[in-house]
Amino acid sequence: MKPKTIGLIVNPKSGQGAANNLRTAQRLVEALAPDAVLTGPGLLGGDALPSARVLTIPDVSGRAASQAVAAAALDAGVDALAVIGGDGTLSDIAFTVYQTGGRCPLLGIGGGSINAGDLIACLAAQVETLAGCDFRVETLTALEAVYNDQPKALAFNDVVIGTTIVGTIDGGFVDWDAAAFMAGQRILGHPRAVGVESARVTKHGPAGDVVVATGRSVGTVIAGFTHYEFFFGKAIVGGVCLSAVMGTPGGCLVCEQALVRTRIDEAEYRPMEPVHSSYVSLGEGDVIEITGLDAPAVLCADGNPLAALRPADRSQIRIRPHAVDVLRMVSSEGVQG
Repeated sequence: MKPKTIGLIVNPKSGQGAANNLRTAQRLVEALAPDAVLTGPGLLGGDALPSARVLTIPDVSGRAASQAVAAAALDAGVDALAVIGGDGTLSDIAFTVYQTGGRCPLLGIGGGSINAGDLIACLAAQVETLAGCDFRVETLTALEAVYNDQPKALAFNDVVIGTTIVGTIDGGFVDWDAAAFMAGQRILGHPRAVGVESARVTKHGPAGDVVVATGRSVGTVIAGFTHYEFFFGKAIVGGVCLSAVMGTPGGCLVCEQALVRTRIDEAEYRPMEPVHSSYVSLGEGDVIEITGLDAPAVLCADGNPLAALRPADRSQIRIRPHAVDVLRMVSSEGVQG
């Protein structure tokens, strides 16, 4: 498949910023050479592509702006959505497609902080390799994050409940305060355990209910896929190995300590020992339910803060098979990129 009409979404705040991501947009269009490009206004793509059709979107900003460009491109009937941004941006656009019930494939160009997920087709520095390539369509399974019975996001790396998310400053990893980030502020945060006496994590499934953890042992909740070797796999290497052997697609770890962090010194870590955690597998038909948490706990999907939690709130995490389609490179010799 070679898309003739593409919708192009640029996140100007991802990774190294607007200027680099807009240059990537120019290089991407040169490599793909589509018949038509539809993109967002200004830094969302239009500034880099004067010959593109600029879509009209509501007066919104941040994640909502990227999703609005995607929705407008889908309405216009594009063959594919090309997205330049990080894992969170790509997950946002995937969720937009998922909500429509359509199958418009995504071409993910990694321009973010980590770029670890299955939505990434290639990194921003590699877009020239797309020239002359054909593409195959691949269907991906996702994690769905639900907040008070309302689906909020898809994730292709992990769904986390904690106090911070991972970001970058001048190319170095930092811990952003998740609640502040959700409000549009980038403030450095200190990872903290979120456990309170009312907290409860339960796995509901065909075989019955399993209480995973309660009270202050619910310091961090992480759900992810068993086939990854990134942060999730490193955090739960013991349990994830068992799930991988079973062929279970995912798992959920609950730890009494804050696990989502970019660094920790020995003086802080030693008093935590021994560190206790609980792990359950997460398969199709299973639901992880989290209740009773309070500030500063934040529900996050692929680094996107979704909701600040209160004791009456209920969060759920489940597997969504065949959630979205993506484009994968196939070279002229037929080798998959």
